[in-house]
Amino acid sequence: MRILAKLIVGILCAFGVISLISYFYGFSIYFPFNIGDERDIPDYRLHSVRLATFGTFIYFGFRYIFFTTTKLYPSQFLAIFLFNLGFLGGICFYVNNVDPSEYFLVPFYIIVSVILFNVSKPQFRSYFKKK
Repeated sequence: MRILAKLIVGILCAFGVISLISYFYGFSIYFPFNIGDERDIPDYRLHSVRLATFGTFIYFGFRYIFFTTTKLYPSQFLAIFLFNLGFLGGICFYVNNVDPSEYFLVPFYIIVSVILFNVSKPQFRSYFKKK
């Protein structure tokens, strides 16, 4: 499972690097490998990232205010952000009445977030428990 998580993160990182560099050459690449002009990214996708950022901030804000602070792995943060992107992005897609082919992103982001969150959970072993 960890190999799958590392493969997913590696592919997403490579996609991010390519997207970042391509922006400075005058064109944008957005998931999954759509190429457009510099300002050709659909507004509903930009809004879904914006809402996911706010949702992640709200999650960590409530967690900081009401619960004890614990250290998180970067993969856990990524899992929380991707879950918010899938969930809030799906709502954003629905509100903007987008093409049904766009909805495949919702389960993709949620499944990836579940994989990353489960892989990054600390595993406790009981060495003194009878078998």
